[in-house]
Amino acid sequence: MLLMPRISPRRFFFAITVPPGFRETAAARASLRRYHLWVSVATIVAIGGLAATFATGEATLALWPILPPVVGLAAFLRERAVVRRIAGRPVGAVPEPGWTTLAAVPFLFPLATALYLRSRWDEIPARFPIHWGLHGEPNGWATKTVRGVYGPLAFAGGLMLLILVLALAMYYGSRRGPIRKPVLAMLIAVEYLLGLVFSSVGLMPLVHIPAAVFLVPFVLFLGVVIVWSYRVGTRTPGEATPDECWTLGSIYYNPRDPAIFVQKRIGVGYTFNFGNRIAWVILAAFIGGVVALPLLLLR
Repeated sequence: MLLMPRISPRRFFFAITVPPGFRETAAARASLRRYHLWVSVATIVAIGGLAATFATGEATLALWPILPPVVGLAAFLRERAVVRRIAGRPVGAVPEPGWTTLAAVPFLFPLATALYLRSRWDEIPARFPIHWGLHGEPNGWATKTVRGVYGPLAFAGGLMLLILVLALAMYYGSRRGPIRKPVLAMLIAVEYLLGLVFSSVGLMPLVHIPAAVFLVPFVLFLGVVIVWSYRVGTRTPGEATPDECWTLGSIYYNPRDPAIFVQKRIGVGYTFNFGNRIAWVILAAFIGGVVALPLLLLR
């Protein structure tokens, strides 16, 4: 049982096809250590059980030798599932832990604003302006209610979550390519923009913030996206997809293509493969979320 993972051609590890050199990786060694630990513990327990059986004369002698193979098989199947998840995953196919942290940080902005508003709840007027005209006169108002005060912040959190889910769906649902990480980074940057802007909006019950404060970040971000799109679009090769599957150069429909997202032919980024049913589910969920958020939180 201890040797079983090693008694196989090198292209297989725990009966899973693995890339060259995978057996020498830290993940493979950790998987092998876990397997050996389970088999070793089961063997020690079985030996102890046999010794106790011989000493007491009980009729359970035949049961103890079964323990190491049973435990070993269970451990083998468990590590096989682990290897299946990680072996075929190319380098860079999963965002590094840093990406996870970066994507979570902007959610703290509206949360911190909400805590600040809660600490100064008594200072919030019963009715406060939330929109001003061109001459600086207020023409939109909200009331001091949970929805009126915290609604924009909750809306921001929900919208950021939808964008993050869409970003990860694009990342995992598309083929490996040079623009996957840049697109993921851009969508995470959108999270930061929304988090900062809506956190500023959330302070309106206490502070009047000029409209330029909200406009400037959007203009700057748009400029960065245009420059980034030009540089990435002209320096990276396009994804090979059949010409006949494109309608108007921008709508892709190919039921034989397993990818959920494919690289755009016009512009930079990804578009849905409308021949994949999962793409329709993701699109419907995203549109449903975008429509539901303002109805539930901003009425």
